[in-house]
Amino acid sequence: CGNTKTITRTWTATDDCGNTTSAVQTITVVDTTPPTFTVPADITVECDVDVTDLTITGDVTDETDTCSTGLDATYADNTVLGTCVNESIITRTWTLIDDCGNTTTLVQTINVVDTTSPTFTAPEDLTVECDVDVNDLTITGDVTDEADNCSSGLDAEYKDIIMEGDCPNSFIIYRKWTLIDECDNETTDDQVITVVDTTAPTFTVPADLTVECDVDVADLTITG
Repeated sequence: CGNTKTITRTWTATDDCGNTTSAVQTITVVDTTPPTFTVPADITVECDVDVTDLTITGDVTDETDTCSTGLDATYADNTVLGTCVNESIITRTWTLIDDCGNTTTLVQTINVVDTTSPTFTAPEDLTVECDVDVNDLTITGDVTDEADNCSSGLDAEYKDIIMEGDCPNSFIIYRKWTLIDECDNETTDDQVITVVDTTAPTFTVPADLTVECDVDVADLTITG
């Protein structure tokens, strides 16, 4: 294989009268030295990174061997789930084999994490009348742009804290919106809903009427 070979070396001694003696030496050239390389450093990356992109995770660039040339290290991954859906631990085993089958293996660990919080836009603050259903998100506003670097299908939720206003029918709602991804990264944002009562009441005035002078005009059963 490679540069290995067997040399048969014939030694000859000749004296002054031409008498000759020959003897054979056998030299076996072997390659038992494994190649060498530097494994990429262990690394931690976000879950949206392409772990097969070696410009990010690291590549082997210094393959060397005593006899073989043009060697290229290869790798195989073993992936174990991390503490949440979007996290994992990749054990990347790099292997370099020379022309004679001498092998060197080294291990790189790639920690895939999800530390990026999701994003969203909270509905704008607004003022509504007291007869509005403040739980009707088509009126008060809903979150529609939930996004995350790794999780999908997220839905923001809210909780309300209510503070009394200036009169019984008015109050202020502090609505805290929360969005949590599959690795418990959390984002919150606030919306203020001011509930007011600015609508005057309505009624129908009794009809005009004519009464005799002996009628008690304070008797509403008569005057309306």
